[in-house]
Amino acid sequence: MHEQLKFVQLKKDMRMAYIERGEKHKHAIVFIHGLANYHGVWLQNINELQKSFRCIAIDLPGNGYSGRDVEKISMEFYAESVIDFIEKLGLSRVTIAGHSMGGLVAMRAGLKAPTLITRMILYAPAGFEHFSKSERILFKSAITFGNFLNLDEAQVKQAIKASFFIENPIGDMLIKELSQIIQQNDRQKYRKMLEQSIDSMLEDPIINELENITQETMIFLGKKICLSQTDFYIQYPVAKLH
Repeated sequence: MHEQLKFVQLKKDMRMAYIERGEKHKHAIVFIHGLANYHGVWLQNINELQKSFRCIAIDLPGNGYSGRDVEKISMEFYAESVIDFIEKLGLSRVTIAGHSMGGLVAMRAGLKAPTLITRMILYAPAGFEHFSKSERILFKSAITFGNFLNLDEAQVKQAIKASFFIENPIGDMLIKELSQIIQQNDRQKYRKMLEQSIDSMLEDPIINELENITQETMIFLGKKICLSQTDFYIQYPVAKLH
């Protein structure tokens, strides 16, 4: 477990894990990870940004080191949990940074609490796509990291690694910790979280609500976003995941 890990008790008896760096009086940025990930993916960003900001990276409920006993996961539930977390820490006028699914969660939270969340930074955010029924089935199979109930640690690592474009030592460390988190927790609960998160992302796009977002927002997109609507058929090696 990360030595600087902290916890806060949310509504419905849910415990959320997070790390915090930077001086408390500075403007706060809350970082939200993507699908089935954890706070560690933001550490390299935080190492630099903590010089100028109060940086807080969370583990969404059911993910990372946060509580696993979640009855029903959805993007709305995640967004409400983020708002609850921000309020519990006594923060105001925060910036939210979200990657992939975390970007969709950030937008949902921003729509719900525009005075609490005043700026957003979105990295390859989910929710901008429209999928047909057949596309949803293919997409879901592409981003489900195999059947975790039947995988050993080495296979779990390989399944996670298949979602990375470039291998590097930092990525290897993150993959190692994430695979340990998966191995040490209830696989049934983890698979339930994964499936419900994917279903909610696919069934609850935000593309038609973008005009209602009032916050200053910066969006980063790469040339090789392998799970975009037009590219994931070619870019994502589905065969590697099973």
